[in-house]
Amino acid sequence: MRLNYEVPFMDTEKLEQVWSIKLPNILAECLLAGLRFVALWIIFYLLHRPRTLFRSILAIGIMAGQYPVCRILFFASGRNFTASVACDTLLFLTLAFICETETANKSNKDSLVGTVISALYFDGMLQIINYIMGCYMYAVSGAPSPSFSLWSYFWKTIEGAVLLLWTLFYYRVARSMTTKMPVSFSLLTILTPLAGLAVLVASTNATQSLLNYGVNVFLYGGLFGTLIIVLNMCIFYLYIKLSVAHESLVLANDLGNTPPVWTQDQGLSGAFIEKYEITPREREVIETMLQGKTDKEISIKLNISVNTVQVHLKRIYRKTGAAGRFAVSALVRSG
Repeated sequence: MRLNYEVPFMDTEKLEQVWSIKLPNILAECLLAGLRFVALWIIFYLLHRPRTLFRSILAIGIMAGQYPVCRILFFASGRNFTASVACDTLLFLTLAFICETETANKSNKDSLVGTVISALYFDGMLQIINYIMGCYMYAVSGAPSPSFSLWSYFWKTIEGAVLLLWTLFYYRVARSMTTKMPVSFSLLTILTPLAGLAVLVASTNATQSLLNYGVNVFLYGGLFGTLIIVLNMCIFYLYIKLSVAHESLVLANDLGNTPPVWTQDQGLSGAFIEKYEITPREREVIETMLQGKTDKEISIKLNISVNTVQVHLKRIYRKTGAAGRFAVSALVRSG
């Protein structure tokens, strides 16, 4: 197939007369910064919530300043894309260290690895989306637009919307990640967008001036890049679904081989007592309560006052985190 390097889709000079401006559009810049902030909020704050108020404030500050800082650095470095990409990567990795969390199911190491993967994956997908929108803008206009043109802002707004939609997809799927992901998945997650970006850059030789290439070359680059994003999302979603299904089977098998927490004959298991630090008297109260006894019936059977029974129950609720006797019963019976 022979590529057309000469005929643009639109009259570039007329287009620039209509859409060009000399100074940055403050409202457009604020809109773009807001879209980028929401995307970063979803990825780093909702998915990996900081542990302290100080970390939260610091993370929000970096999220709010990410777009302005990268824009200023881009123009200060003479429109050097490498400097902008390096700035993005550094800020995302910094957010990963700030937002790493510690939960009951994750160690610090696992949490940090997860946030670093999110940061590198977000960085790679961001660069692909930037590149694709640049290809589409060049393909439609026939020439690269000025940095502060309304035409450029129009495409950057579309880019921000696409980034936000992809972020919502990543957030919805990544919440299903299991606590222990294999190394192969980590490599797949990080390298897929980076490999796709490398293929795009190599296929169009984008390191040279955009003016040396025709419209169709960059149209094909945009379509190919879009295909890469769609395939990457499908692979990511399929892997997560398979991983969750596998973890569910493992959990079901473990539960099948695990003795019950409570039985009518043997009472509470030692594991439950040890986990919640249940005292001998509290154990008697729980076991009697699980037999359907009221507070008064428990007091008669254990030969203690009703007030003492209620004091023990409050301590049991506090230790187990249950809201009442029915919640304790559900906790015990569900294991």
